[in-house]
Amino acid sequence: MKTYRGRAALAASVISGALLCLQSGVAHAQHVPAVADGTPQIDQEIAAGQLTAALHDLDLRVASNPTDVQAKFKRDTVLARLNRDDEAIAAFTALTQAYPEIPEPYNNLAALYAKHGDLGKARVTLETAVAANPAYAQGSQNLGTVYLRLALESFQQAARLDPRDTLSAQRIKSIDTALNLTPPAPVAAEASSAASAPTAYRAPTSPNGNLFTPGTMNQNNGH
Repeated sequence: MKTYRGRAALAASVISGALLCLQSGVAHAQHVPAVADGTPQIDQEIAAGQLTAALHDLDLRVASNPTDVQAKFKRDTVLARLNRDDEAIAAFTALTQAYPEIPEPYNNLAALYAKHGDLGKARVTLETAVAANPAYAQGSQNLGTVYLRLALESFQQAARLDPRDTLSAQRIKSIDTALNLTPPAPVAAEASSAASAPTAYRAPTSPNGNLFTPGTMNQNNGH
């Protein structure tokens, strides 16, 4: 398997992500500092919310640098933030196929699946992310959220089928409490180096407060 170092450099940059709520499906632009990673103008455009311009410049960047994984990841992120979900799903899927050892694209692909209510695909995708890199903590956290959501749906179905099922009712309450205790946090598609962390931010809660937490694209994951 090729290593990160054998790939195009995942440059040191922090960009904001597609803040995709698990239920509400709202995408929000988020300000983060631009850093020098070969595409400072694009980082500035993203930070300023000039996503159409950023996408245009990223298209040019990828066309002239087809092995620039960082640019591809940013481009997929911008597609998601523009709510061009079908294109973002196709792009993230292609990225996972080309670079199966990098877990972050799986995370953001799962976020898009969850946004559209497909928790089954989100689960499988996150399980693949964690298998690709067991040290990817964000993937494990988001996978736990998906497991809770799937368990909640199963207990709700059981309670509908048998209104006398007090055990399912108790578990529904427990899981709902656990999910709503989770701090409001977005699903993010962002990139960072080991030395830099994403700017802290919060996203509006979805109707039941269930959101994924930010992901980072780190060339040193697992190394």
